[in-house]
Amino acid sequence: MITADTIGAPNWVDMSTPDIDATTDFYKTIFDWEIETAETPMGEYRIGKAGGRQVAGMMQALPGAGDAASWTLFFNVGDLEPAISRIVNSGGDILQAPFDIPSARIAVAADSTGAMFGLFSGPEINAIWLSRDVGAVSWVEKLTRDPTAAQIFYGEVFGWASETQDVGGTMYTTFKLDDDPVAGMMLMPSEVPADAPAHWSAYFTVADCAATVERAVELGGDVLVPTREMEMGKFAVLADPLGASFDLMEYAE
Repeated sequence: MITADTIGAPNWVDMSTPDIDATTDFYKTIFDWEIETAETPMGEYRIGKAGGRQVAGMMQALPGAGDAASWTLFFNVGDLEPAISRIVNSGGDILQAPFDIPSARIAVAADSTGAMFGLFSGPEINAIWLSRDVGAVSWVEKLTRDPTAAQIFYGEVFGWASETQDVGGTMYTTFKLDDDPVAGMMLMPSEVPADAPAHWSAYFTVADCAATVERAVELGGDVLVPTREMEMGKFAVLADPLGASFDLMEYAE
């Protein structure tokens, strides 16, 4: 079973935003998160919590970082240096060299198709992870124009096996660790702008997808993919008022 301390699995997601107060209010409202604040050497770090457990982090962007907000998905690697070597040897890049945060050490990388992600080395995070609990992250997914290259990269870096199937006319790849699903991947949809880079996204579980979309729009968010139904439930893709994209998932009973 995949948990937040499984090596090679996603274990955290956080947000860099030019307006931490507006961002906190937006996600707190649509996901009904409790907000916990921690002081770090880089400034105030706000943590969204559901059911008393951590879900995601949010932080004020550093000066010069631009006006757009963005989410970064982190993977637990155990030891940073060997993971960095595997990334570089597999055609990826290190965007931010390792640095210390309270109780952990992190770095930021890009895979061989250009998708950015974070590396985490430290103790287990007390987080709800890959959970269908409302407000939690239930799934992570990569969009790319070169799925074959991505399969090779993540197989070499994280030891992931991959299985590709036709799901409703779309070829969908499920990445696995020891036969447990850990992440998904699909070809970049045609409606995505041509200049949009490959990227990772997180799905947040909601009780009512359509109602959450409506509330997000009322608060200044945008709909990138309207609510759609599939066998496991309903999903949508949104952007928050500062431009960060994220996914919603309402699971069928």
